[in-house]
Amino acid sequence: MKYIFLIIGLMGILAFPAEAKERATVISAEIYGYVRDKVYFNFLEEEGINMEFPYKEGQVMEFTVDLDDVTTLVLNTFIEIYLQPGDSVHVKVIYDGTRYKSVEFSGTPAAVAICSAINKKEMLQRERRYKTNIPAMLVTQTDAKKFHAATVKEIKDEVEIISQVKDQVDPRVYNMAMAQIEGTLLTNLITYPYASADFHKKKLEDCLAEDYWTALDNYKLRTDEASLRNQVYMAFLLPYKDYMRRKEAHDQGKDYQPLTSLEDEYKDMATFYKGALQDAALFVLLYNSITSNGDFNVIEKLVKDYLKKYNKNKEYKKILNQVMQ
Repeated sequence: MKYIFLIIGLMGILAFPAEAKERATVISAEIYGYVRDKVYFNFLEEEGINMEFPYKEGQVMEFTVDLDDVTTLVLNTFIEIYLQPGDSVHVKVIYDGTRYKSVEFSGTPAAVAICSAINKKEMLQRERRYKTNIPAMLVTQTDAKKFHAATVKEIKDEVEIISQVKDQVDPRVYNMAMAQIEGTLLTNLITYPYASADFHKKKLEDCLAEDYWTALDNYKLRTDEASLRNQVYMAFLLPYKDYMRRKEAHDQGKDYQPLTSLEDEYKDMATFYKGALQDAALFVLLYNSITSNGDFNVIEKLVKDYLKKYNKNKEYKKILNQVMQ
């Protein structure tokens, strides 16, 4: 069996705790039946350490990184691997063309437990033909009310799968995995009816399930650091705010008037959220506005206001300063 070995050190990209630097994380993988030329390892919450290898049947690809915190590694777009500093994880993937058939994990027991659970819920989605991609659902004419019911069930079942390994993993890893599920599925739950009504040219009321306005009545937003490190959950904060504003209007028998300016959206976001949620939501709003080429003068003014009044997370400040240059 041929073997590739590579060591990567993070030098000055982020301010890591000293103990994290001393606990290298080792990732290795072997892949069979793949038909593409390269294998990609993408770290979602870390900068500058993504990797790619030329694909060769059965070849072991191994590399070492220094992580500062719990991190999501995505192998070839669809396989999620949750890692902590010091973990050692080996992944064996069998493909049928471009679609993987099976994934096996070995290594650090806690990492194996959470990664296996994540893969189990992914296979459940595949078995049920449940789509998490809204454009794909629109194209396939997915009925909004049926999708609502399917999503409610999917949330319940996926949460149960991850909960089964809760006692085997670090609380930060557990929280991040749960945030990924909730961020993905709850976004679908509250936004798809509007997307379907617009795309399929239907009346909104014909796309809203009977329990649409009560579906999140008992939901409590996540405020822990690991959950707010998850990019999908951070993005969820924007449609959640809109959902709650629409719900307020609905419960009062009023028509909801969407905000049309970035300044108004910014002010409303700052009013709606507090603390760490406010910091994260405003960061996402501003980052999205910058990357979508919004009015630079308006964005610059709001970024200055955010950094002066609301910003607590130094990483958010660093990223905004980078993209504003």
